[in-house]
Amino acid sequence: MEKKRIKAKLLACVLICILPTTTSFAMDKEDFFRYLINSSYPETNTNEEKESASTKNNDDEKNDNNDNNDDYIKVHIGEENIPTLNSDDNSSKSKEKNESETSLLAEYKDNVRVTSATPRMLIYHTHSCETYSNSPSGNYHSNDPENSVIKIGNLLTTQLTNKGWGVVHNTTIHDNPSYNNSYSNSLKTVKSMLSAYNSVDIAIDLHRDASANVTKETNKNYTTTINGEKVAQICFVVGMKNQNVDEVMKIATDLTNLANEKYPGIAKPVVKKSYGRYNQYVAKNGILIEVGSNAVSIEEASASTKYIADILDSYFK
Repeated sequence: MEKKRIKAKLLACVLICILPTTTSFAMDKEDFFRYLINSSYPETNTNEEKESASTKNNDDEKNDNNDNNDDYIKVHIGEENIPTLNSDDNSSKSKEKNESETSLLAEYKDNVRVTSATPRMLIYHTHSCETYSNSPSGNYHSNDPENSVIKIGNLLTTQLTNKGWGVVHNTTIHDNPSYNNSYSNSLKTVKSMLSAYNSVDIAIDLHRDASANVTKETNKNYTTTINGEKVAQICFVVGMKNQNVDEVMKIATDLTNLANEKYPGIAKPVVKKSYGRYNQYVAKNGILIEVGSNAVSIEEASASTKYIADILDSYFK
């Protein structure tokens, strides 16, 4: 890995020296950065590679392998930073963690919690190991459900159920051991859940955003205050390669507008990803929600769930 770093530095110096002036101005910093990543870390994929792979292969599962890497590259560069499930050497902490996990997942059978005989909503997590600021180990990726998007999915399930919705919450881990296969793994889960519960027509992939720098200032960029309470902001993401992209975009836009009408400042603008699909074509209503980021605490993300539930309830009922 050290040789790769040296190679990248040498390559950067050579390119800066030999590239014509017109070329250097034509290539912005992001493009140059992606070039260096590809040269030094062939195990990673940039947007251009993903789009090419997607164009060549129409198989759903193979295409969706490549939907998830852009934000990942910004935080993780090189094999040494690929998220892994963390082991805890302290036995007392391990025991406390296991008890906490058992408490959270007690309502689940085979990673599934169902709150109605005829549920309409499915909540799942393509990046199940995404954690918040309370759990920074593993570069904010670990099997720590009490401080991860799984906990947020659990709370959102409860909030929606309290409003009369039937919900299926699936806690299957899709991003470990292979992060790059996250979307193909979650695609299998979505198809399985839709087959088992044919009353479901709303599929919500619940994530959190990623920030390379976790600071107090970053936290401010992902939180807002509602009714005197500090909560995580939310964001809807749309994969522009979906064949039903118009419908996906309409739902995301409508939900964003409704969210800010009811709770000003809670929703960031819709994020459009030109190279992705994120399994949003599978269900009638495919939604990807990001709740806060790794710079946000689990408490701040949890506080958002009652507002998210109210927004979804108001829109879909």
